[in-house]
Amino acid sequence: MTTQPSITLKDWAQVCWQALMADLWVFILNWLGRKARKKAPHAVTVHENLVYGDAGGQTLLLDLFVPRSRVESPRSAVVVLHGGAWCLGSKRDVAWLGHLLARWGFVAACVGYRLAPQFRYPAALHDCQTAVRWLRANAERWGIRPDAITAIGISAGGHLALHLGLRDDERFEVSSRVSRVVAIFAPTDLTAPYYVAAAENDMPLMPNFLRDFLGATYSEAPEVWRDASPLFHVHPDAAPCFLIQGTRDRLVPPDQAVRFAEAVRQVGAKVTLALIDGLGHGYSFRPALMRQLHDAFYAAFQFLKGE
Repeated sequence: MTTQPSITLKDWAQVCWQALMADLWVFILNWLGRKARKKAPHAVTVHENLVYGDAGGQTLLLDLFVPRSRVESPRSAVVVLHGGAWCLGSKRDVAWLGHLLARWGFVAACVGYRLAPQFRYPAALHDCQTAVRWLRANAERWGIRPDAITAIGISAGGHLALHLGLRDDERFEVSSRVSRVVAIFAPTDLTAPYYVAAAENDMPLMPNFLRDFLGATYSEAPEVWRDASPLFHVHPDAAPCFLIQGTRDRLVPPDQAVRFAEAVRQVGAKVTLALIDGLGHGYSFRPALMRQLHDAFYAAFQFLKGE
């Protein structure tokens, strides 16, 4: 039996710092988004709290950001998924991204999904799949191309977005697969030794997010951990993926993106990896890193358009 690496006080401090920074940037970006909407209130129409499903009595809601500019043909749509370690956050955390995508000409759906520990895996994934099916079923109403639904997610949201590009829920006649995926700081292999160790060794003052999300440690339910890991669902027909990853990310180490990209290439599917040297889990106060991250976002939006 192999011994899992222990979590040191330095590890805990670095993880806490990056988690705090990620939360700070969510606040800043949403604040900037609100200011931008006030400056251009007629550019985008926002339909808040649209019901896209029901899961065991739990009403599932999304916010739809629709460009006001007229076009001759239906638009591409983007499912936007928030982060928060599958246990925290809300669709409001990515409102800035929904507004930005709508300014780019997409119909953007910022999706709220059920959170752990009250709802464990695969509840969040099933909700995201339901949101894709809802968009397809209502494509004519919202002026959406049903064959051009993509997904973008940050951190835990990126993990869920990757699943949407790799898997389909065959219990339903309407597909929940998306045609392209942008995953930002996304975990891809939850069975990595450092994640297995994190679930078995609680950190001071922090919830055990992985154990709360998956409902068990790896030793107790290895099949659940593997099923929840996008890496183990890679196949030749996977949707093209665009990964953005920082090399100094302590919450999602860069080998998560690197190994996933290698696996996708090995089966002949398409993947782009934008590795940003020196970036942690989120934005940075260093201008050089910010320029690289903004360039990566620009390239990712072009990728979602199929350009």
